[in-house]
Amino acid sequence: MNSHVWAIILAAGFSKRMGEPKLLLPYKGKALIRHTLDECLKSKLDGIIVVVNPQIKKLVEESQIDGVNKVVLNDFSNEGMSTSVKLGLQSLPDSVQAAIFLLGDQPLMTSHEINQIIRDYHHQPNCSIIQAEYQNGKGHPVLFKRNMFPPLLNIDGDEGGKSVITKFKEHVYYSELNRKIITDIDTPEDYKVLIEGEMDDENRIK
Repeated sequence: MNSHVWAIILAAGFSKRMGEPKLLLPYKGKALIRHTLDECLKSKLDGIIVVVNPQIKKLVEESQIDGVNKVVLNDFSNEGMSTSVKLGLQSLPDSVQAAIFLLGDQPLMTSHEINQIIRDYHHQPNCSIIQAEYQNGKGHPVLFKRNMFPPLLNIDGDEGGKSVITKFKEHVYYSELNRKIITDIDTPEDYKVLIEGEMDDENRIK
């Protein structure tokens, strides 16, 4: 059975709340985006697409590493996250049967979370969407099977996959992850907390 699973990393935002390109900020010796990329490369994913803002040339360079299949330039990122979702989906090979969406600004995401989503995808053949469910809420990664691509291609503006998850809620399987929700790094305060280690893997229950 053909069951290729690729990641689409959404990394084309303008970092308005941060005031500078947040995905290039250093954390543990490398840019934030590299943490997401490296964890994807360690996982059981079959391929990786990164959707980036071409105006941030250094980010384009950081994303072009061995193991990343495609770096997609989003010239319309000012029109919202939906443009990155659509470009990512349109860049997938026809053989891909499911796409996992990840955020470039979640450096504490690990291959463990990605692999659990992939494992549940294989174990839940009747579900078209697999979403991570943490101890304190739902979040990324989110996997959509190919039959969910058409509704995703119809979203608009700054809408991500949330509306599709809501519309097709009876087709969703929630993958239980034994840790607190992984936080986005959106503001200088978020970054400060990250650097101080307050959001690190100590949150994981042993």
